[in-house]
Formats: sequence, structure tokens, C-alpha cells
Amino acid sequence: MTIAEIIRVTTLFDRILLVVLLVITGASIVLVPLYLPRGGQIMIEANNKLLYKLQLSDDKTIEINGLTVEIKAGKVRVADSDCPGKVCVKQGWIDSGAIICLPNRVVITVDGTPTAPKGGVDATT
Repeated sequence: MTIAEIIRVTTLFDRILLVVLLVITGASIVLVPLYLPRGGQIMIEANNKLLYKLQLSDDKTIEINGLTVEIKAGKVRVADSDCPGKVCVKQGWIDSGAIICLPNRVVITVDGTPTAPKGGVDATT
């Protein structure tokens, strides 16, 4: 099917829906980073235990549970991992939110991202 055929078979409602979805997507790309708080502190947990509490301003490289965590220029990333898939490595540099490596059971949280309450249910229990 060519683009001309697709346009011919779409209704006015289809076009309005497409425009609304594109506007919502564009607005979220612009607004979400504005409303996510910038972090100042990094918490690194492994096996549900807090191992490190560091500042984003500290330039460091940490080896933990098969991960190489790098903090530089106010951002953090997993530089290398021995896990399959390496999803945590592909996430790249962050300055808010979290990086989670499920195979190695490591959670890197930047500032106020909520974690499971002590004794509560989380994804690994």
C-alpha cells in the first residue's frame, strides 16, 4: 500500500487522532525532562542493600557485582556489565531517574526516585 492509498482510506477522525497523538508525544518529549527533578545524590544498591551514597559532583568509577559504574560531569552510567543483553549499559548517561540491572541485582538511583519500602514487596521478592 502506498502513502497515497493510505491517505485516501483514512477518515477525518483518523487524521484528527493522529494529530492529537503527535501533539501529546511532542509535548511529553519537551515537558517530562522539565518536570523530572535533577538529582544531586546517587544511591547504589545491590541485593537490596545500600552500598554507596555519593554526590553527582564526584567523578568516580566503581566496580560492583560485575558492573562498572561511572560518575562524571553530573551524570552517571553503567560503563560495562557482564550481564546478557547489557540493557543497563545501553541506557547511557542519566542525571535523574534510575538504572536497573536485574541479572546483577543492582539499582542505581539518582536523587529522589522512590524505591520499595523496607520490608515491602518489590520486583525481586
